[in-house]
Amino acid sequence: MILMRLEVRHLELVVAIAESGSLRKAAAHLHLTQPAVTTQLKRIEAWLGGPLFVRSTDGVLATHTGTELVRDAKKVLDQLADLERTARLNTQRESGTPLKVGGIPAQQFSLLVNVLAATRPRQEVTSRTVRETSALTALLGSGELDVAVMRRFPGFPLALPTGVEHRLMLSEPIFVGVHEGHPLAGRDEIALAELADEKWVMPDPDDSGMNEFVARACAAAGFEQRIAHLTNEAHIAFALTAEGRAVCQLYPIGTARDGLATLTLEGNPLHREIVLAWREDSPVASAVDELCREIEVRYRALVDTSPVYARWWLRGGADFALPRGA
Repeated sequence: MILMRLEVRHLELVVAIAESGSLRKAAAHLHLTQPAVTTQLKRIEAWLGGPLFVRSTDGVLATHTGTELVRDAKKVLDQLADLERTARLNTQRESGTPLKVGGIPAQQFSLLVNVLAATRPRQEVTSRTVRETSALTALLGSGELDVAVMRRFPGFPLALPTGVEHRLMLSEPIFVGVHEGHPLAGRDEIALAELADEKWVMPDPDDSGMNEFVARACAAAGFEQRIAHLTNEAHIAFALTAEGRAVCQLYPIGTARDGLATLTLEGNPLHREIVLAWREDSPVASAVDELCREIEVRYRALVDTSPVYARWWLRGGADFALPRGA
């Protein structure tokens, strides 16, 4: 009687044979010779007491016993892979490997960094702001980032790589800034169509789709957006607006905007979605619920620091901004 014990390599061998349908292909996949695979399979079958595969001129086909063994072997191999992944993550945590955070320059980005630093005081947190959606996606896919705050505009979905999950955190309205002497400056809320005759200052178009989204919203309101100035510097956009040369987009929470009046828009036709994206194998994957809750609490505190945003939030804006069930 052959004395042996099933090992991981034996499970890998029978799975490789079943998936390839050929001893030759399985040998190539396992970097073994075909005679070695054949000999090892015979030993396994002798130990188990019956054939696992039926040989033919076209390859091999699993028997009933072989099918059940392959099914269970895959489960065991998957469990071992999970065990190794968890062990590696625990080792990384203990060895002080930093958490790598990326994202657009939005409030949620700094809040995420602060929350991670507060909840994981013994682990270093590194961060970098990245405006380009494709760059953030690539960094997450390669493992250069563990987690990122991203933006998404209606009609322009995110294409995230395998192994990266995401969750909507907030639908953030985009307001409009006009100079303090503008005829609309005394209004709290206007229709987007009331800006039909205005010139706009906008950032350079990028791969987020923001510029096209705004143009589409203006077209839906019955006019063609006229862009007179392009700049990626907020202070320049604010200065041009304060001088009455254009109107600009305003995110509800931000830096000082001297000389500007902030207008909210009826029906919130301009908005962006703030999304948290993370690698499934990152240390933060198991703490996403906690992170999102804490970020929301801190973001709500910031809402009260902006009088216009606070009024918008109280008159029904919260229902628009927060995901259902939040």
